[in-house]
Amino acid sequence: MTPAPEPQAAPKVSPMQTVEPRRETKAGGGPLQVRGVRFDASYYYGGGLAARELAEELAQSWADQGINLVYYYAYNRVYGARYRTRYAGNVMEDYGRQDLLRHMLRECHRRNIKVIAWIQGVQHKQIWEAHPAWREKNADGTDYKPDADSYFLCVRNPEVMQWWLGLLDELLQSYPDLDGVDLAEFQLDLWGDHVCYCEHCREQFQQAHPKAAAPGDAWREFRAQGLTRILLASSRLVHGYGKEVHLTTVLTARRDGKLMSSAQLRDAIGFDLDAVLASSDRPEVLQAELIWQQWAATYRDRTTFTPEWTASAVRQAKEMVRGRAQLIAHVEVTDFGTGGLDGPRLARTIASAAEAGPLGVDIYDAHLLAQTEGVAQYLQLAWLGNGG
Repeated sequence: MTPAPEPQAAPKVSPMQTVEPRRETKAGGGPLQVRGVRFDASYYYGGGLAARELAEELAQSWADQGINLVYYYAYNRVYGARYRTRYAGNVMEDYGRQDLLRHMLRECHRRNIKVIAWIQGVQHKQIWEAHPAWREKNADGTDYKPDADSYFLCVRNPEVMQWWLGLLDELLQSYPDLDGVDLAEFQLDLWGDHVCYCEHCREQFQQAHPKAAAPGDAWREFRAQGLTRILLASSRLVHGYGKEVHLTTVLTARRDGKLMSSAQLRDAIGFDLDAVLASSDRPEVLQAELIWQQWAATYRDRTTFTPEWTASAVRQAKEMVRGRAQLIAHVEVTDFGTGGLDGPRLARTIASAAEAGPLGVDIYDAHLLAQTEGVAQYLQLAWLGNGG
């Protein structure tokens, strides 16, 4: 998934059963109710399988591994949709034209595996290129483009809001069998005070805070309110279809292993977890990205950040959530310069997360899991809260 924001100063219930909202999970380890995996179709091009064949093969392998929830990467912000779409500005990848999502829904549901559409927002290359006025802006009026694959749209622009909600609405109308939508990694700034200074943000901030400076404390709270508004509007729309809402975000770790607070993240990236969870439109599930090997690489510290750190991170995340949503711990098989996760370290990481009693664990990603020797055996141990 997208790299986490980094502080600049520092280098079995039925899987088809709807997650019950706003109930705190019990402390203590044990079998995980949700055993999830992230699926990005881009890794499977060139394999010689049609969409129907790929869906059947993967769904069976996931069932064999004890997985009961799949996050399907529905729209790649650069290359387009992995589902059938006619929505304004959307383009389709080949798996979209083959309607891979429909095949995946059928094959996964046959095996009692839930499918959540994973949408990263609010970024979209095709709309970014078509509507320059919709882009986030730096203080000097230039486009905010922190890297080649970033296409940030301003969430305070009413045209962006209308277009974005329409994108979600078309997806939900086209695929009524979806179990829900994952609103993933919503942020305004990779880290800092770079954005947004577009016409809409300048005018609205001046009206709300005529004597305040930008950037400043009032400005940071103001810009976060815009992101909160579009997140909650998205959640309200998905709930209107009777579907689950999952919210995925990085919970950044400090050098000492402690997680940054909601207020610190709000001021750094514009995402205000407390404000989202305080609303009646809040999501049922918070997906907390707690990736020990990323922070081990960032801080060059393999003593503080180990598979066992995950238990502490989950407990801290639960304290931040305070029972306002169910918590799923997101872990990764990604290298991050630490050598990646082999089977034993993956099992230790998942078992460590389970020790702290989240609703479940989600793994990035299916492609990397398939390359892990003995993965089914290690996952079965980990799902039971036993790292082996």
